[in-house]
Amino acid sequence: PRPALSRACPGPRPMPVSGRYTPRQRAAYDAVLAAQHASIAKCRAGVRYREVHDTSSLVLARFLADEGLITCSPEAAVETGAHALFFPHGVGHLLGMDVHDLENYGDLPAYPRGASRPDQFGTAFLRLDLPLEPGWVVTVEPGFYVVPAILHDPVLRERFAGQVDFGRAEGWLGFGGIRIEDDIAVTHGAPENLTAAVPTDPDVIESLVGTGLSAEERLA
Repeated sequence: PRPALSRACPGPRPMPVSGRYTPRQRAAYDAVLAAQHASIAKCRAGVRYREVHDTSSLVLARFLADEGLITCSPEAAVETGAHALFFPHGVGHLLGMDVHDLENYGDLPAYPRGASRPDQFGTAFLRLDLPLEPGWVVTVEPGFYVVPAILHDPVLRERFAGQVDFGRAEGWLGFGGIRIEDDIAVTHGAPENLTAAVPTDPDVIESLVGTGLSAEERLA
């Protein structure tokens, strides 16, 4: 049967309050969307969820390289975790009886027997690393963030001094972040996007900004 979604399982879409994305916002949005599309395509039976995460990581690392935020190759950034300074969480989680399904049971049901959660910065927050099975629903929600507390952390600055251009990253402070999330059903064939009705196309989102009811109209 088709999974039922509650209002507790939204698909966030970052919207430009000005009505139009700035060039920097649009570039970051396009990168996150490309990462999400690539990861959704990986959500097939038998594929380990870590591969879904790594797919987003590599796409986002290429964006970081294009913007000069990392000084190493995208592949090297993903291998060491340098990319995670801008993508500091796992790509998603199981969705079922709870929004973060099985979250209260620790890593035992979320990782293969004998395996443990990685200790690499960012990837350590991956909530699931099992082969996907038909009937499962997972979220795919990559993001790009500029977090002052991360960029100014002395331990991280020392660890990634040769891979991250912290000076250039300072120029992004105040940007905030962008995350795009969808709920994906794993089937015996292609993945099914259960939240596809909520648009992710940035041109469509721009066309929708400002078309809803005002605060006064909602309260009337």
